[in-house]
Amino acid sequence: MSRILKKLMGWYIRNIVAYLFTKKYMPTYVEYLKKLGINFAGTPNYIDRSAYFDSNDYSLFHIGAKTVISREVMLLTHDYSIANGLRSINQDSTIPNGGGTSCFLKPIHIGNNSFIGARCSLLPGTYIGENCIIGTGSVVKGRIPDNSIVIGNPARVVGKTQEWAIKKVELNDFIYR
Repeated sequence: MSRILKKLMGWYIRNIVAYLFTKKYMPTYVEYLKKLGINFAGTPNYIDRSAYFDSNDYSLFHIGAKTVISREVMLLTHDYSIANGLRSINQDSTIPNGGGTSCFLKPIHIGNNSFIGARCSLLPGTYIGENCIIGTGSVVKGRIPDNSIVIGNPARVVGKTQEWAIKKVELNDFIYR
Protein backbone atom coordinates (compact mmCIF):
# COMPACT_ATOMS: atom_id res chain seq x y z
CA MET A 1 0.00 0.00 0.00
CA SER A 2 2.74 2.51 0.88
CA ARG A 3 4.44 1.79 -2.45
CA ILE A 4 1.30 2.77 -4.34
CA LEU A 5 0.91 5.86 -2.18
CA LYS A 6 4.52 6.87 -2.89
CA LYS A 7 3.96 6.46 -6.62
CA LEU A 8 0.79 8.55 -6.47
CA MET A 9 2.55 11.27 -4.47
CA GLY A 10 5.44 11.29 -6.94
CA TRP A 11 3.03 11.62 -9.84
CA TYR A 12 1.16 14.38 -8.04
CA ILE A 13 4.32 16.36 -7.31
CA ARG A 14 5.74 15.95 -10.82
CA ASN A 15 2.55 16.76 -12.66
CA ILE A 16 0.09 18.81 -10.63
CA VAL A 17 2.54 20.99 -8.68
CA ALA A 18 4.76 21.52 -11.72
CA TYR A 19 1.70 22.44 -13.81
CA LEU A 20 0.45 24.95 -11.25
CA PHE A 21 3.92 26.41 -10.73
CA THR A 22 4.42 26.88 -14.48
CA LYS A 23 0.99 28.48 -14.83
CA LYS A 24 1.91 31.15 -12.27
CA TYR A 25 5.59 31.42 -13.11
CA MET A 26 5.37 32.03 -16.85
CA PRO A 27 3.02 35.04 -16.92
CA THR A 28 5.00 36.72 -14.14
CA TYR A 29 8.38 36.03 -15.74
CA VAL A 30 7.25 37.13 -19.21
CA GLU A 31 5.89 40.36 -17.76
CA TYR A 32 9.25 40.97 -16.07
CA LEU A 33 11.14 40.31 -19.34
CA LYS A 34 8.81 42.69 -21.18
CA LYS A 35 9.57 45.42 -18.64
CA LEU A 36 13.26 44.89 -19.35
CA GLY A 37 12.51 45.55 -23.04
CA ILE A 38 12.37 42.08 -24.60
CA ASN A 39 9.89 41.88 -27.50
CA PHE A 40 7.33 39.06 -27.53
CA ALA A 41 5.10 38.05 -30.44
CA GLY A 42 2.54 36.24 -28.33
CA THR A 43 3.03 34.08 -25.28
CA PRO A 44 5.95 31.64 -25.04
CA ASN A 45 5.25 28.13 -23.76
CA TYR A 46 8.22 28.19 -21.39
CA ILE A 47 11.39 30.10 -20.62
CA ASP A 48 13.57 28.59 -17.93
CA ARG A 49 14.73 30.92 -15.16
CA SER A 50 18.34 29.95 -15.83
CA ALA A 51 18.26 31.28 -19.42
CA TYR A 52 20.78 34.13 -19.71
CA PHE A 53 19.74 37.19 -21.69
CA ASP A 54 22.67 39.49 -22.50
CA SER A 55 21.85 42.73 -20.73
CA ASN A 56 23.49 45.11 -23.19
CA ASP A 57 20.20 46.01 -24.88
CA TYR A 58 17.12 43.90 -24.14
CA SER A 59 15.20 45.45 -27.05
CA LEU A 60 17.40 43.40 -29.41
CA PHE A 61 15.57 40.20 -28.40
CA HIS A 62 12.46 38.97 -30.22
CA ILE A 63 10.74 35.84 -28.93
CA GLY A 64 7.87 34.23 -30.83
CA ALA A 65 4.66 32.70 -29.55
CA LYS A 66 4.68 29.11 -28.22
CA THR A 67 8.47 29.13 -27.98
CA VAL A 68 10.39 27.04 -25.45
CA ILE A 69 13.77 28.20 -24.12
CA SER A 70 15.29 25.45 -21.99
CA ARG A 71 17.64 25.64 -19.05
CA GLU A 72 21.00 27.41 -19.21
CA VAL A 73 20.48 28.80 -22.72
CA MET A 74 22.76 31.79 -23.35
CA LEU A 75 21.46 34.52 -25.66
CA LEU A 76 24.19 37.03 -26.57
CA THR A 77 23.59 40.22 -28.51
CA HIS A 78 27.13 41.57 -28.13
CA ASP A 79 30.63 40.33 -28.94
CA TYR A 80 33.87 42.15 -28.20
CA SER A 81 36.08 39.97 -30.42
CA ILE A 82 36.35 42.81 -32.98
CA ALA A 83 38.39 44.81 -30.45
CA ASN A 84 41.03 42.05 -30.42
CA GLY A 85 40.90 41.83 -34.20
CA LEU A 86 41.42 45.57 -34.59
CA ARG A 87 44.35 45.55 -32.16
CA SER A 88 45.91 42.65 -34.12
CA ILE A 89 46.14 44.93 -37.18
CA ASN A 90 47.43 47.85 -35.09
CA GLN A 91 44.14 49.71 -35.25
CA ASP A 92 42.68 51.45 -32.20
CA SER A 93 39.73 49.52 -30.77
CA THR A 94 38.50 52.31 -28.49
CA ILE A 95 35.81 54.78 -29.45
CA PRO A 96 37.40 58.19 -30.17
CA ASN A 97 36.60 60.95 -27.66
CA GLY A 98 34.24 58.83 -25.63
CA GLY A 99 36.05 55.81 -24.32
CA GLY A 100 34.51 52.39 -24.66
CA THR A 101 35.60 49.53 -26.85
CA SER A 102 34.50 48.40 -30.31
CA CYS A 103 32.03 45.54 -30.39
CA PHE A 104 29.36 43.84 -32.45
CA LEU A 105 25.80 44.50 -31.27
CA LYS A 106 23.21 42.49 -33.21
CA PRO A 107 19.68 41.22 -32.50
CA ILE A 108 18.47 37.70 -31.75
CA HIS A 109 15.17 36.56 -33.25
CA ILE A 110 13.41 33.34 -32.25
CA GLY A 111 10.38 32.51 -34.40
CA ASN A 112 7.02 31.14 -33.31
CA ASN A 113 6.77 27.56 -32.08
CA SER A 114 10.52 27.02 -31.84
CA PHE A 115 12.35 24.92 -29.25
CA ILE A 116 15.79 25.87 -27.93
CA GLY A 117 17.46 22.93 -26.14
CA ALA A 118 19.38 23.09 -22.88
CA ARG A 119 22.76 24.83 -22.81
CA CYS A 120 22.54 26.27 -26.31
CA SER A 121 24.40 29.45 -27.14
CA LEU A 122 22.71 31.89 -29.51
CA LEU A 123 25.29 34.35 -30.83
CA PRO A 124 24.76 37.95 -32.00
CA GLY A 125 22.83 38.21 -35.26
CA THR A 126 21.07 34.85 -34.92
CA TYR A 127 17.71 34.56 -36.67
CA ILE A 128 15.79 31.36 -35.92
CA GLY A 129 12.72 30.80 -38.09
CA GLU A 130 9.38 29.31 -37.11
CA ASN A 131 8.87 25.67 -36.06
CA CYS A 132 12.58 25.08 -35.45
CA ILE A 133 14.20 22.64 -33.05
CA ILE A 134 17.66 23.59 -31.79
CA GLY A 135 19.41 20.59 -30.24
CA THR A 136 20.97 20.63 -26.79
CA GLY A 137 24.39 22.28 -26.58
CA SER A 138 24.27 23.79 -30.07
CA VAL A 139 26.12 27.00 -30.84
CA VAL A 140 23.96 28.96 -33.26
CA LYS A 141 24.83 31.94 -35.45
CA GLY A 142 23.26 33.25 -38.62
CA ARG A 143 19.93 32.47 -40.23
CA ILE A 144 18.11 29.21 -39.48
CA PRO A 145 15.31 28.54 -42.00
CA ASP A 146 11.73 27.79 -40.91
CA ASN A 147 10.97 24.14 -40.07
CA SER A 148 14.60 23.16 -39.47
CA ILE A 149 16.22 20.85 -36.96
CA VAL A 150 19.66 22.17 -36.01
CA ILE A 151 22.42 20.55 -33.92
CA GLY A 152 26.11 20.90 -33.21
CA ASN A 153 28.95 23.33 -32.77
CA PRO A 154 28.82 25.07 -35.13
CA ALA A 155 25.11 24.36 -35.52
CA ARG A 156 24.01 22.84 -38.82
CA VAL A 157 20.63 21.95 -40.27
CA VAL A 158 20.20 18.17 -40.10
CA GLY A 159 16.52 17.74 -40.89
CA LYS A 160 13.01 19.10 -41.26
CA THR A 161 10.73 19.49 -38.27
CA GLN A 162 7.62 18.06 -40.00
CA GLU A 163 9.41 14.95 -41.30
CA TRP A 164 10.81 14.27 -37.83
CA ALA A 165 7.39 14.77 -36.18
CA ILE A 166 5.68 12.42 -38.66
CA LYS A 167 8.26 9.69 -37.88
CA LYS A 168 7.70 10.13 -34.14
CA VAL A 169 3.92 9.85 -34.59
CA GLU A 170 4.27 6.72 -36.72
CA LEU A 171 6.55 5.14 -34.09
CA ASN A 172 4.35 6.35 -31.22
CA ASP A 173 7.66 7.43 -29.70
CA PHE A 174 6.45 10.00 -27.14
CA ILE A 175 4.15 10.50 -24.19
CA TYR A 176 1.77 13.24 -23.07
CA ARG A 177 2.46 14.97 -19.73
